[in-house]
Amino acid sequence: MRTVSYAAFLLLASACDGGSYSTQQPFTGSDTADTGSGDTDTGGGDTDTADTDTDTDTDTVDTGDTDTDTDTDPPPSLCENAWYAIHYAPYHREYDMEINIASLGGGVGTGYQEDYGTAYDGAGNKVWAMIDSAEGGGAGWDGEEHIGCTNKKGEEGLFMEEWDMSLLMQGSAAATPVAEITPARKIFPAEYEVGGAGSWNYSDTANVTDSMGVASFTAESSGTYVDGGFEDIEIDGTTYHAYKLTNTYTTNISLMTGAQTINGQQTLWYVKGIGLVKEENVNTDDGSTIVLRTLTSFTGLSAE
Repeated sequence: MRTVSYAAFLLLASACDGGSYSTQQPFTGSDTADTGSGDTDTGGGDTDTADTDTDTDTDTVDTGDTDTDTDTDPPPSLCENAWYAIHYAPYHREYDMEINIASLGGGVGTGYQEDYGTAYDGAGNKVWAMIDSAEGGGAGWDGEEHIGCTNKKGEEGLFMEEWDMSLLMQGSAAATPVAEITPARKIFPAEYEVGGAGSWNYSDTANVTDSMGVASFTAESSGTYVDGGFEDIEIDGTTYHAYKLTNTYTTNISLMTGAQTINGQQTLWYVKGIGLVKEENVNTDDGSTIVLRTLTSFTGLSAE
């Protein structure tokens, strides 16, 4: 139970990055106007056939636009974030990975992130969907992350709402937890704020349930994101001008067998037009690496 919960936490801590933006516009209706052909009276004295008006206009009781479209697509200005590469489709990023999960060890391997279109949250709002998959030394994860564009307070940015993952332990599937995060966690500033967002705090609860019945628990997280501005970073022989974002966190996991607290710091680098290029996630209690992720290749994207 303990090791499965730690791996689920790993997903919470490293969930950082999705999707094709829908440009569908609400239906506005269209009035067909009066197409009547007028009076067809043929005249001619007593042979008047009277009014045979064939006006086909059916708009005599115009009820106005009855459009009931409740489309809740997020505004394009909030979702088109080139630093997070949220609105490019299709896209695909490949990574070298190092994963270390408590007593399960882990090791080096590979991972990827790719566009998975859009999905809907519990309130029926459209959100981004992205596949996040990684494996290292027989440990890892594979599944969806759902990312919204605003929170219930109307704040702008990108917000982690839910993840639905399969966990890999010692080379085989160990659990398939689904976590709904309440309130949705702001994981990235709006594009116009990048480089000047300062810092923001968060406190949320992830209610984790598992279809395999081995890892249902609650994880309470709190922490602070800090906008680190811009710096040059070398990735696979190429130097990029990157945006740096740091997340210092504490997560308390409540289990039937007891509680567990994990303290860590996640440092993320993003390149405009590409998205995430590097992640370092470290346990600050002992200095050990939880996740190290470095970009190796990408398609559907281009540095801006």
